[in-house]
Amino acid sequence: MMTLSIGHSRTTQSGFTLIEIMVVIAIIGILAAVSVVGYQVQVRKTHIAIIYQTLNDFRMPYEILVNEGVVVIGFSPSGLNMPAQTQYCQFSVTTPNVNAATPNAVRCQIQNLNYLSNQTIGLDRSADGRWSCRASLGIPKNYLPQACQ
Repeated sequence: MMTLSIGHSRTTQSGFTLIEIMVVIAIIGILAAVSVVGYQVQVRKTHIAIIYQTLNDFRMPYEILVNEGVVVIGFSPSGLNMPAQTQYCQFSVTTPNVNAATPNAVRCQIQNLNYLSNQTIGLDRSADGRWSCRASLGIPKNYLPQACQ
């Protein structure tokens, strides 16, 4: 024999409401936006660090030529046995001023980085052989290595 029960069927639904899903998606969107900005800043800092390190690679050959008293034609990227161009730089080298500072002894004209177009980073050489970094004003300070700020 079969009995029918009428009117007391109870169904339960489980899951998330539309508002709960929208809140979760909004939170994920905010976190993604913050992380993308942080990632872009880190990539830009890395680009500048690569440029600065490459500039520093010019210092030793430059000093060797200064100590050897090489004439004007020796002071070029090829004269220093260094590349004239890399992915991010077009290099130029200035002949040292005798017993005086040499601004932009080695200079990088930045290329292939849209956010730094027409900007430069250079190394100045003092009369006593100390080096200091010089960055153009269009490069945000938070991208620069400590030595260039």
